[in-house]
Amino acid sequence: MNYWLQRIGMSVLLLLSVSALTFGAMNVLGDPLFNILGPVARTKDVRGTAQTDGYAYQASKGNPTAGLVVLDEADELASGQALLVSTDDELPLRTDTIAPLDSVTVEGGLVSIADTVSPGDSVVNGPEPEQLFKVAQAEQEFHLDKPLPERYARWLADFVTGDMGPQFSKTGEPPVTDLIKERLPRSVMLLVMAQILATAIAIPWSLWSASKANNIVDKLSTFSTFLIIALPNFALGVILKYVFAIKLSWFPQTFNASDPLLSQVWQMFLPALTIALPAAAVYQRLLRTDLITTLQEDFILMARSKGVSRRNVLFRHALRPSLFSFVTVFGINTGALIGGSLIAETIFRVPGLGSAVVEAVATEDFPIVLAIVMIIATAFVLVNVVVDVVYSLIDPRVRR
Repeated sequence: MNYWLQRIGMSVLLLLSVSALTFGAMNVLGDPLFNILGPVARTKDVRGTAQTDGYAYQASKGNPTAGLVVLDEADELASGQALLVSTDDELPLRTDTIAPLDSVTVEGGLVSIADTVSPGDSVVNGPEPEQLFKVAQAEQEFHLDKPLPERYARWLADFVTGDMGPQFSKTGEPPVTDLIKERLPRSVMLLVMAQILATAIAIPWSLWSASKANNIVDKLSTFSTFLIIALPNFALGVILKYVFAIKLSWFPQTFNASDPLLSQVWQMFLPALTIALPAAAVYQRLLRTDLITTLQEDFILMARSKGVSRRNVLFRHALRPSLFSFVTVFGINTGALIGGSLIAETIFRVPGLGSAVVEAVATEDFPIVLAIVMIIATAFVLVNVVVDVVYSLIDPRVRR
């Protein structure tokens, strides 16, 4: 029980660390407000100049006429605050209007403004009130006016309940959750097919190669694995698409999401094979080496001396104790396959998470990127938990 509690605790800690690091990096290195509003976001950093003596304030949320709190000094004015300024003074941030002295009444530290003052009056080269209003509205809607730790806590609480927030680049529509629901099943289908294909290719291939170790067949097999591993995913995908989709027309060139499920599986075969072949080559190299070592063990020699067939020796006696390296790399390789799926989805035009993250990075839509990063991290952690379970099934001593 302690073993599994430790694994679960480590998994949760890993996910929290990934989410906090990614959330912080995207907020510190980028400007979410600029991603939402574009150049209008720069209004918040504009400082105008006073054209008259009077009280500077922010009129963007509706021109206030009474109850403004007078500050002694300020680098930035919030709604409901005012500051006494002189002609040609540089104004605090977010100051868009100045009420001349003859149009204000000051009582007990509060300023009342006459109706004759309009938003934007007496400020030169300052922010436009309409643009400042959009900035304030966006900050409130997306909680960008809150401290970073509070924003992270809000996002994490929403994410856990399935709310991944609005998109920045498309004014929030459709919500990120809807986009993920649409794209995720295709990426899952692609990755599952790729791992099934990779496993189905690697295990028989490694058994066959190990049974003929160091002869010409094994050497040709080794050459083939290195060739596949050295070939980049994008080149392999282009070759497969050109040969089997364009020249031979055995497979469709693009993915059609409106087709029936079986048709979609058929359309996914080439993208899955693009990801699966390099993974199968890596699996084959590891499993072949472990099988050769296992085939030299005493219990294998005893099985052979009892007349057990070569087939049974390989499948029933040698395969299981040789799977540790294979299972380890199978779990770790999940992250690499997700990266490969991005290339495959692009080449074969599959609208999955890979293409979604490319589009989101291009538009700096960080809620989408953050959601996909968390989905990938969660999938990676879950796969490795499954790997631990498989370890315990292969060898119960692992849990001790």
